[in-house]
Order: sequence, then C-alpha cells, then structure tokens
Amino acid sequence: LGDAAMSNITSSLQLQALTRQLKNKNAKFVHVSTAFVHGSTTGTALSPLPEELFSLHPYDPEELYRSMIETQSYASSAMHKLGFPNTYTFSKCVCEHLLLRNDGVNTIIVRPSIVGPAVSE
Repeated sequence: LGDAAMSNITSSLQLQALTRQLKNKNAKFVHVSTAFVHGSTTGTALSPLPEELFSLHPYDPEELYRSMIETQSYASSAMHKLGFPNTYTFSKCVCEHLLLRNDGVNTIIVRPSIVGPAVSE
C-alpha cells in the first residue's frame, strides 16, 4: 500500500500543486486514472458504470491516504471491505477523491481501460 500511495497518490498531488503554481491560470491538470476505480462493481455495454466518483463511504480519503503511507491496517481493511482487488485500483480511487477536493486548479480525470506501448507511430 505504501508504494501504491507514493506512486499513484503523492506524485499526482504534487503535480496538481505544481499546476496550481503556473502563471497561466487557465492551465488544466489532467490525471490519468483507470477504468477500474469502482471496486468490485462491474458494468456492461448496456449498463455502463457511472462517470462519477466511486463512494468510499464510510471512509475518509485523507485518512485512507495517511494509513496507506503509515500503518496500512485501516487502509487495508477498507480496501477489502470496499471490494478492491488490488492496491493499484484502490490507490487510484483514493487519488481521484483527493484531487477533486483541491481547489484552485481545473482538474480533469480520464479513465482508460488500459495504457500500453505502440508498435509504431
């Protein structure tokens, strides 16, 4: 959980803070998340998942983030109870919540299903 928090949350929050400091106040921060931020909830072509934050209720995203970096027991318990299969998808979900709590920068979240290399350009 600690590595996932540092890679997927801390770095994103730092980049968002950097965007906030830009002279161009119209700058946008684009966060690449994942299509798998809805825990064990699944969708289909006929019934897609909503394009909104997955509820972490009753957990607070800031407390989850702190736990991921420190003791990890609170976050680990929440991850399993909320139905997340791994630390990657869980940390991406927590990150989305934290990014959208921050004012002062226009934040856009995209959720691709997979990102991979191209064979050629």
